[in-house]
Amino acid sequence: MKSFRRGLGLAIVLFIWVIILFFVAAWLVHLKLVPVKWAGILQDAVVLLGVLGFNRLFAHVPIQWWSGKRFGSQLRTTFPALLLVGLLVSVNLGKLLKLPFSGLVLLYAAYVLLIGITEEVVFRGVLLPIVARSFHGKPLVSILISSAFFGGLHLINSSHISLTYVLPQILFAMLMGTLFAGIYVRTHNLILPIVLHSLTDLSVIVQLVQHPTSSSNLDMPAQTSLMVAGFYGVLLILAIIWVARQTKNETIKTEI
Repeated sequence: MKSFRRGLGLAIVLFIWVIILFFVAAWLVHLKLVPVKWAGILQDAVVLLGVLGFNRLFAHVPIQWWSGKRFGSQLRTTFPALLLVGLLVSVNLGKLLKLPFSGLVLLYAAYVLLIGITEEVVFRGVLLPIVARSFHGKPLVSILISSAFFGGLHLINSSHISLTYVLPQILFAMLMGTLFAGIYVRTHNLILPIVLHSLTDLSVIVQLVQHPTSSSNLDMPAQTSLMVAGFYGVLLILAIIWVARQTKNETIKTEI
């Protein structure tokens, strides 16, 4: 019972806390206390600070920000994630370079970096080791549960984006979350998934510059949605196999 209360039970509480923080930030924007263009930055800043406070007061898990030990080996661990991220960067970099340079582009670039920091701290840095308290010696189980939480959080997007777009988004988040968690468990280096995560979201800069106040263009026909979701599902299975091999003998540090 104690392992559940301090482990999976606390992880559920943290997940609910993150959702509350998202809505608190959205409420502040609704009250027009901050400009709309700052909404994303405010939201992620509120979540990041709220989760760091939660960890300090209740969870007390160690966030392993950096390790330079066997860095070459660490980079090899990132290969599958780096391959996927590289494909995404190659698609979005051309669009990004075509944007007229402005302070707004820099603002949204900072936002993308903040997204990477916030989501990796929340789901890999804090939530993953909390879950691991309930699954000692089973890093893959902890990774999959934390990635399910990460994918589930994207259901919030269905409040303003088509469900046919959100479904593949959830599976993609689970896919990348599994790979990022595997990297973190293997390398004890949160900076690596933060950098990869931020590069994954380069398309957000283009989206926000071109459509700063609308998500109406984020839609997908149902048939296409199912096909993309199926493709991501296959990649998720392959990612699980890879991460299972990489983390087989690893231990997730759960106490400071």
